[in-house]
Amino acid sequence: MPRSPQDLSLAPPRSAAWRALAAAGAVAVTLVALTLATGPGAAAQVPAGAAPPAEAPQPVEAQPPAETSPPAEAAPPADTSPAAAPPATAPPAPAPASPPPADDAALVTPGKRIAGDGVGSRLIDVATPFTIGRRRFEVLFTHRFLQPVNQGANAHNLWGLDSGADVGIGLAYGVLRHLDVSVYRSQFQEDYELAGKLQLLDQTESPRAPLSAAVRAGADLLGRPGIVDPHRPFVQVLLGRALASGLNLFLSPSWVRATPLLHNAWNVPVGLTVPLPGKWLLDGEVIAPNHSLHHMTDASRLAWHAAFAKQIGWHLFQIVIGNSRATTVDQILGGDFAGGFTTHDVRLGFNLIRYFSP
Repeated sequence: MPRSPQDLSLAPPRSAAWRALAAAGAVAVTLVALTLATGPGAAAQVPAGAAPPAEAPQPVEAQPPAETSPPAEAAPPADTSPAAAPPATAPPAPAPASPPPADDAALVTPGKRIAGDGVGSRLIDVATPFTIGRRRFEVLFTHRFLQPVNQGANAHNLWGLDSGADVGIGLAYGVLRHLDVSVYRSQFQEDYELAGKLQLLDQTESPRAPLSAAVRAGADLLGRPGIVDPHRPFVQVLLGRALASGLNLFLSPSWVRATPLLHNAWNVPVGLTVPLPGKWLLDGEVIAPNHSLHHMTDASRLAWHAAFAKQIGWHLFQIVIGNSRATTVDQILGGDFAGGFTTHDVRLGFNLIRYFSP
């Protein structure tokens, strides 16, 4: 086959003689090609793929290799484009996640307030059948002011608030969902109350349960010197019945080995909560005079307390009005509080409760 001009370009540098020689050679090649094309059997002798000299550069202009084609013209692999894959090969949609298990440590949950419809583990001074929940802490502060409002209290002493107070502080921990342990210390006679509470029924968790019930046991240990029988164990059966939202009734049959005037004292404190506007609760407690002291005039008196209670987040506030400053089991059950009180006394106080959950 004739050499292409590309091949001829590899010759030595051009000159006038060289250009003349090249032109002559080109003319000779053309004449030979024409002779072969017009002669007999030319089709068989000339290769079918031969091209005239003028078209010889065409192979040089051939398309570049396929691998250098622009990426836009290359078809993307089928498996690298999930949107282009046929529905049959599309990955299945992930299954919806199952709801997380109930968190016993969560205090404030949608639709539910603090244990017991916002009542908490303590009504005012008497325990309720509700526990605080597993791994929760409850910190309690109590104040009972000394001077009754109806006995010389006025604006000058801020209705008894300047008279000092019996202060108490307590801590409870939820060992299990329905088991609490607690310690409470009252300033009056340095009274330490240690207790454990086991909840047996919870009407707020099981609608079929007729009531809420718990057993609480412990001891009051008095540190003040000169106290007769300073170690006073007690047992309580705590019962509660929810009648409606915010409306609860409580009974607490209780025994303590010693009170200021009694040995082996029994009593049944009664409690009630009533809902008020703005998610307030009106709490009430009544402890009847102990019948074992009926033969002693004014030795045992009826004790009563009322409180306006409000839950705010993990806090429970109670503004307390009552006649007795007693806040421990041994001082409550006999109606013979060693600090003295009358049925008609009206004292101010408050409870502040804070819950924690790690």
